[in-house]
Amino acid sequence: MKRSPGFTLSELLAAVCVLGILLTLCAPAAKAVRRQTTLAVSSSALRQLSIAAQNYFSESQGQFFRARENLSDGTQWWFGFESQAGPKTEGKRILDKSRGPLGPYLADSAGRVPDFAFTSMGASFKPKFANGYFGFGVNTEMTGGPSGQDPSKLRRISQLARPGRTALFATCAQINTFQAPASGKNPMLEEFYFFNTTDCRNTVHFRHNQKAIVAFADGSQQEIPGDPAEFDRRLPSAGVGSLPEAVVLP
Repeated sequence: MKRSPGFTLSELLAAVCVLGILLTLCAPAAKAVRRQTTLAVSSSALRQLSIAAQNYFSESQGQFFRARENLSDGTQWWFGFESQAGPKTEGKRILDKSRGPLGPYLADSAGRVPDFAFTSMGASFKPKFANGYFGFGVNTEMTGGPSGQDPSKLRRISQLARPGRTALFATCAQINTFQAPASGKNPMLEEFYFFNTTDCRNTVHFRHNQKAIVAFADGSQQEIPGDPAEFDRRLPSAGVGSLPEAVVLP
């Protein structure tokens, strides 16, 4: 009897098993490539922010920029301007990144490339703005406090004893349980733009294999591992925690 040219059931099962084994073997390599890609994107963005900050210092007698300033027509965040006339709904707010203190010192795309690791939480990621996301924070111990108005926390770079060991920027985020669609039963990861040792202590995002990328005041940068035991327990898989105080305090 002439054999059909098709595959037998046993042959199909064998092919599926071989394919499964190959995919299993390739998965770690694919994960490693993805991590290196997201790490490179995040590192590049922080490097551009650092260059912009150094240029800002050179034209401001070494004075740090304000983390935040309330203006008559809106809020001047350190990373951009939000008009008072714009939408207030979370996820629909509009940010003009070119109008931040560092805007004039950044190239068209520098410091604004999305970090894919930041949105890897899928449905648990909560956007704040309609026109992209940022995902980095500044050390408010040197930039006027979260309000930007505290003169005791508005420094000059010459006042830092260890500029190469004092964090200026870091990968940041927070866990939101208080704004829909987030809730106590549905914690979500969202952007956050400040870190310090007090009210914004637990906002550093260890999103790169449980490491945060930190850019120091002298322009250098480093990966710093987090302590999983101290990650925000509302969504521990997101890796939101704090840096050592020695790295944050000027």
